[in-house]
Amino acid sequence: MAIVNNIKTASVAGYGRLPLAEKPGTFTPSGTKRDYHGGRLPGDGGHLDTSTPAKAELSINLIGGIDVAMLNNIVDQDVTITLADGQVHIMSQAFCTEPVATGDGETKLTLMSSFSEKI
Repeated sequence: MAIVNNIKTASVAGYGRLPLAEKPGTFTPSGTKRDYHGGRLPGDGGHLDTSTPAKAELSINLIGGIDVAMLNNIVDQDVTITLADGQVHIMSQAFCTEPVATGDGETKLTLMSSFSEKI
């Protein structure tokens, strides 16, 4: 039977493994976006390449011992994302994009980096 690919674990250097919620969120590796660029004639067109950053939008359980202030201060840290099928991605020099809120026992943590690498 095939495994449905999902985020299995996420860890931040200097912080450790994050307690992911039942629905852990999404991970988008860095890549290239290609936009159509037209020409005078249909055959004269092409595409323009632009780089896109890596992004992890994680749902985290706020269990005892989770330091929300430390999560908010994630800057220039390596983040390791492991997928259910065994793939491992490293987000180099990742940073927290917006403050983490506390609430009903679960929160969202959004991390970005200019580059990610599959190892």
